[in-house]
Amino acid sequence: MKGLSSMQASIINSYGNLNIYLTSYLRYKGNNVTYRDVAFIYELTIITLGIFMLVGNIVQKRLGERITILACSLMTFLAFYLSSVYAHSYILLCIFMGFFYAVGYGICFTIPLSCAYKHFKNNRGFISGIIISAISLSPFLYCPLQTMLINKNNVSPVQKKINNSTEYYFDDKDVLNRVPNVLFLQSIIFLIFATMGGFLATMEVKMDNDPEIKKQKKNLLSEEKNSNTNNVDKNIVDLEKNEEGYVATDKHKYNTNTDSNNIDIKNDNSRSAKSMKKKKKRKFGFGFMNDDKNNNDDNDSKQKGNSLFGMLTLDRIFTDNYIGKYYNKKCTEDKFFFLLWISVVLFNCYINFVIMYWKIIGINYTHVEDKLITLNGSFINSLSNIAGRIIWGIIYDKIKINYTIFLLGICIIFCCFILPIISHVYIYYALVCALFYFCIGGSLVTIPVITLKKYGETHFSLNMSILYTSRIANTFLCSIIVSSFYKMLQLRYLSYAFGIISSVSTLLMCILTK
Repeated sequence: MKGLSSMQASIINSYGNLNIYLTSYLRYKGNNVTYRDVAFIYELTIITLGIFMLVGNIVQKRLGERITILACSLMTFLAFYLSSVYAHSYILLCIFMGFFYAVGYGICFTIPLSCAYKHFKNNRGFISGIIISAISLSPFLYCPLQTMLINKNNVSPVQKKINNSTEYYFDDKDVLNRVPNVLFLQSIIFLIFATMGGFLATMEVKMDNDPEIKKQKKNLLSEEKNSNTNNVDKNIVDLEKNEEGYVATDKHKYNTNTDSNNIDIKNDNSRSAKSMKKKKKRKFGFGFMNDDKNNNDDNDSKQKGNSLFGMLTLDRIFTDNYIGKYYNKKCTEDKFFFLLWISVVLFNCYINFVIMYWKIIGINYTHVEDKLITLNGSFINSLSNIAGRIIWGIIYDKIKINYTIFLLGICIIFCCFILPIISHVYIYYALVCALFYFCIGGSLVTIPVITLKKYGETHFSLNMSILYTSRIANTFLCSIIVSSFYKMLQLRYLSYAFGIISSVSTLLMCILTK
């Protein structure tokens, strides 16, 4: 049931398929827009989503999870209903599809994961993959629905020259007039899914019937008993040692009283010898044989120097950043959290590019008909994305985080550099898109897994919300890259830039998650 609430909100993953239809419809209504302009709606959605995830933590505590889901489902319905009414206005689409919808989605985003973690205490990576895989089902459901309803007769787009580049847009009036109807139909689907998810989801866990909690209680009780017995044994040993010490001191007093006269005589003779030895040490030591006070001062100064130098070394990052030190604490207490946040920003930067432009690249370079690209692409991409979220989640459970990130980074880099080479061959293009979505599944699982394994379950919603704001930053970064090189380079060659960024971020994340 948690998957239903995820599916209703995950229409965002079908924005890439909807881009060409919305752009063509807006141009038909007199708006001078391009693919790049309509892609801004997706970017605005991600930015607003990241911001209101922080607000969602407060709203969930005030209203509760169930009421929050129902309220957000109503907001999602209104957002797409109003988008269908005002689909002719680019600015209003930005407001309703880009902002208003993202507010509702952001507030309830962490609820499915946080509720699932209450029920399942083991294999959290696998559980994260299953819950988030419901989001991956949305392209499989929504993309074919959009294409079959809007372009039911499989009309081909028309080639047009824009900004010294060739782009393809629809100009068939029957196709374009169906766009608002699809937006309205999707709003009804969202309302049904979210309402069912809100009513059927189980938010609370019965503490008495949970076998995992019973095991934890037994372990705690056994640890307390062992600690108490150890303390008693330790106290007995200490008492025995004290009694032996008293006996030894009595004997020592007797011996010292009898031998005091001999010791006084020996001390008079040894004082002069000790003074001569100290003079020799100072004379032949060249300043190295100083007293204990000077040695302590030197050691203190060396320790200060080493501590300052240690802050700049990788070893200090490894020791201060190991998994477990900040467990069940707020991520803001981690001194190196900002570096981790930056690395996640760079690591996931490619996601926005792939989601928004995969279909446009296929239409512009493979010259395959729209319906075939949509049906095959949505089916293959959805399945590979679901498989990616589950398989990468299992890998996160089996091996260390940094090893998994390294493997995932290699796959991302390979896809980014191979896409421009094979984009004109449809079969290779479809396979690379599938591998891209397989990697996207792993990248999106990475955020909750790092949050849970590094910072624990106590502050999961807050920590997840803070770390997910990296999606805002990588959306900005992706937008800057595309807008800067969109006119100079062909769309497919922009993939090289994201491959370089992924290479740097993979190394940085491997260091920070060691």
